[in-house]
Amino acid sequence: LDTIAKSVVKSRKTLVITGAGVSCNAGIPDFRSSDGLYNLVKHQYPDCPVRGRDLFDTVLFSSPESTSVFFTFMTQLRKCILKARSTPTHKFIKHLKDKNKLLRCYTQNIDGLEIHEGLNSGVSEDWKSLDVIQLHGDIHSLKCMHCSKEFEWEPHSEKALDKGEMVACPGCTLTNENRIKSGKRGTSIGFLRPNIVLYGEEHPNGEVIGKCTTADLKSGPDCMIILGTSLKVHGIKKLVRDAAQRVKDKGGLVIFVNKTEVSKSLWNEIIDYHIESDCDEWIRDLKLRQPNFFSVQTTL
Repeated sequence: LDTIAKSVVKSRKTLVITGAGVSCNAGIPDFRSSDGLYNLVKHQYPDCPVRGRDLFDTVLFSSPESTSVFFTFMTQLRKCILKARSTPTHKFIKHLKDKNKLLRCYTQNIDGLEIHEGLNSGVSEDWKSLDVIQLHGDIHSLKCMHCSKEFEWEPHSEKALDKGEMVACPGCTLTNENRIKSGKRGTSIGFLRPNIVLYGEEHPNGEVIGKCTTADLKSGPDCMIILGTSLKVHGIKKLVRDAAQRVKDKGGLVIFVNKTEVSKSLWNEIIDYHIESDCDEWIRDLKLRQPNFFSVQTTL
C-alpha cells in the first residue's frame, strides 16, 4: 500500500475510472436489497415481469407496462440521488484536480455527484473543459425520444413520470402547433425520458467521447486509478485496456480498488495492484500514508 500511495503522489497525469462503488456511501440505496428501489417499484407494478438488469436495458420500451416501470423507477432513483452527498472518493478526485494531477475522470455513474465538489461534469463538444466525462449519461436531465432535445426536470414532468405516465416533448409540441397554425401538416410529437444510456443503446455523444479518450491517451497518462467498478461493460473494458498500455509505457501503475475481484485471466497482466476494499476506506488509508499530499496550504 505504501508503494501505491507513493505512486499516486508522484504521478502528474492521473486517469480515474469510476463505477457504482464510489457512490455506495453517498446515501443512494442499493437497487436490489429487500427495501431497495427495485422492490418498491415491483410493489407498484406487481403484474409486470421486469428483472433488475432490465431497468437499464432498451427492452423496457418493448411494452407500455415496462416503459411505465422504467419512468417510475428512474424518477424514484433521482429523488434518492437529490438527497445524496458526495463521498471521500469524490473529494479525492477533486483534490487531484486541485493538485493539477487529474488528467480526466471517466464515470459510468449517472448520479452527477461530482458536481457537489465543483467538478465540471457531462459530455459535450467542449470536452476539453470537462473534468468528468459521463459515459452513461445524466439522470438530472430529460431527452426527447424523437427530436433528441434535452430539457430540465419540471415539477409537472416529475409528477407524471413518477406515475409512469408519458410526458410530451415541449419542443416537438411547439413545432407541431406552429406548423398547423401556418396551414402545414402537423409533425410527430415525441416523449421525454431520463437522459441516460441504456444497455443496447449507442451513446448519442459517442464521437465526442472518442475524441476525448484519444486526446487523453495521446497526452501520456502516468497513473490510472479504477474505483468501484466490476469492469463488465464492453466500453469501459476497452478504455481501461487502452489506457493501461499508455500508463505502463510511462512507467506508471494501474491501481484497482473494488470490494470484489475481477477475472484474473482477463486482468492480471493489466492491473498492477488490486486493493480489495471499500473506495472510501482506501482513501482514508491513503491520507494516513501521505498526509502532506492532502494538507491544505494556508498563508499567514
